[in-house]
Amino acid sequence: MATFVPVKFKRVAAAFDEVAKARICESSGSEHSPQPAVVTESLTDLSRLVNSFLEGEVITVNEKLEEMDGNVDTNCFDESEIKENLRNLLNSDGNSGDDLKKSVVNAVENVLLAEEANDRSSPEFKRWLMARLRDQGFDAGLCKLKWEKAGNRTSGSYEYIDINVGVTRYIIEVSLAGEFEIARATPCYASLLENFPRVFVGKVEELKQVVRIMSRAMKKSMKKMDIYVAPWRRLAYLEAKWFGSYMRTTNEQKNYQKNSFDSFSKKRNVGFVPKQAISFYCRENIIASNSGIKIGNLAAALNG
Repeated sequence: MATFVPVKFKRVAAAFDEVAKARICESSGSEHSPQPAVVTESLTDLSRLVNSFLEGEVITVNEKLEEMDGNVDTNCFDESEIKENLRNLLNSDGNSGDDLKKSVVNAVENVLLAEEANDRSSPEFKRWLMARLRDQGFDAGLCKLKWEKAGNRTSGSYEYIDINVGVTRYIIEVSLAGEFEIARATPCYASLLENFPRVFVGKVEELKQVVRIMSRAMKKSMKKMDIYVAPWRRLAYLEAKWFGSYMRTTNEQKNYQKNSFDSFSKKRNVGFVPKQAISFYCRENIIASNSGIKIGNLAAALNG
């Protein structure tokens, strides 16, 4: 008689698998949960299991909401309202009354102006920027995330800089608009990207609202242009880039050279231990027979 495994049990079992996979992705530095916390001790295995299970549930809910939102047939979203919300969230000029944010923005911009020639597309640029901010007395860190496939969300990895000022945590992104750029964007969507500042400095909740607004607008723009919405363009993937559990490091590479990232070109897996390649090719050793014909090891053994 066939045995049926409850769906909930399958989800719990899958969560155990996620925990096992996550151990491979660990890196140097302190581990942090998505929620702000003062304690920086490593999460226990039970905590990881619960977080993994709950994360899967949240992803399922987000996918349902995205599906419902995508069924709404609108030619263009309320551009003026969306723009106003973005302006309030992205306001980094100090008019919002957040003097701490203003000081962080000024510090980042000054560093970028002083080192204008640096290659910002380099995988080591964010680590370098983090180190320069620490030189100025900020509690800056490089936060590294790596997540497995869950539901319709594909696996991936990401890095960003954060700064702790007292009990307030700010996320720093240079050219945040680039994370939301798409091909053949509608005029409405393109106008939203124009509101992004050169340097984004914001609290976690502020960035969450920005991501949700842009995710919805992005999906509507792509659907209007009849473009397939890839998994890495969906809300679940975008949220995983900034709001999942992360490893925070404050280490600077000792062999950094100004305006040159050549010393890091060989480090493809930043902060993670690469897996050794396993060869399954069984005919590397070719043995010649008496007749001069080359045969494999297995054939040689059978022929004596």
